[in-house]
Amino acid sequence: MIKSFIISVFIIFCATLIESTILSNMAFLFVIPDLVLICSIYFAMLNGKVYGQSNGIISGLFLDFITGVPLGFNCIYRTIIGYLFGIFTDTIIISGIIMPMLSVGIATIIKRLLILLIAVFYPKLNLMIYGFISYDFLYEFVINIILAPFIFRFLNFFKKSLLIKDTKDMIDNVQ
Repeated sequence: MIKSFIISVFIIFCATLIESTILSNMAFLFVIPDLVLICSIYFAMLNGKVYGQSNGIISGLFLDFITGVPLGFNCIYRTIIGYLFGIFTDTIIISGIIMPMLSVGIATIIKRLLILLIAVFYPKLNLMIYGFISYDFLYEFVINIILAPFIFRFLNFFKKSLLIKDTKDMIDNVQ
């Protein structure tokens, strides 16, 4: 369990660095895709609620330190999203194309709603960058949905190292 958690934290850290250093400096991108959110959803749906919450806290802390927003801002909504998607760990199959796209689309909407809700408590900061119904949100939504199957497929290469439960135990539970 510790090994899989350390590997997932390393992947989240790499996604945070890619998102904040490389993708934020590309002039042709209208908005930055949320690679960290997509990876966190994958980890939560693979291993459950507790794993999703802990990855949400860790990814939120990474983003808080790098972006400079108040400490805990990203942690709050990423922990909630990790818990919500961790509920479906035994009921949803994360392979394929449709489920990653659907889950990341729903997570992007939930993320935006939670940011708008949390921004009420930070009135002096300019956290409401764009409205809920805007082109910027639409671009982020579409980019996240398009990237979701590719990132899920890439993370499936590490599934054996990331999975907490043994696949033999899962087969025994089904029969």
